[in-house]
Amino acid sequence: MTDGRPYPLSTERLRLTPLVESDLDEVHAIYGDPGTWLHLPSGRHRDLATTAAMLGRSAESWRTAGVGTWVVRRGDAEARRLGVPAPTVIGTAAATAIDVGMLNLGYRFAPSAWGTGYASEAASAVLAAARVAAPERTMTARVLVANPASVRVLERLGLELRWSGGGTGADEVPTGAAPPSSALARRIYADRPLDHEQLRALIALG
Repeated sequence: MTDGRPYPLSTERLRLTPLVESDLDEVHAIYGDPGTWLHLPSGRHRDLATTAAMLGRSAESWRTAGVGTWVVRRGDAEARRLGVPAPTVIGTAAATAIDVGMLNLGYRFAPSAWGTGYASEAASAVLAAARVAAPERTMTARVLVANPASVRVLERLGLELRWSGGGTGADEVPTGAAPPSSALARRIYADRPLDHEQLRALIALG
């Protein structure tokens, strides 16, 4: 276990620092970009307050589980190689506490960072940190079937498919409305078997 104080991480190409208030504008630019929500338009952050709520959830997760949300930037060498500014936020990676003593692994990157392997690299670092900070907590991840890139990231990390379903309510969504995740085919992955209570809680999250 850690002492619950947020701490940075680094990988071969990336720097991960705990989400703080000064990051919110750059993070909101990513979460508010329709291009990052192609598979779930209803999830887009339409105001800064929605993004700011992430900070509160992250702080609570750090307090209770010793891990939370990190913002991701390129390391200096990687930025020099590409000729881009290193301080620019290119995404987030997180292991945040959720119900029934579990953690949720999540990541979201700006479209300009897609296809680089950054998501796998950052998520791997976060997963390793979580296994040190909270080894007793089950690591889970929820993904839409229509998002094969995210599915590949989870499978590379060694998480196993524990449930697949949903999609049956899509016809009930009003014409022109963006369907919620519960109306779309989705999968649940985890690093260990899930009991009935855990699986029920995860399905309810959508």
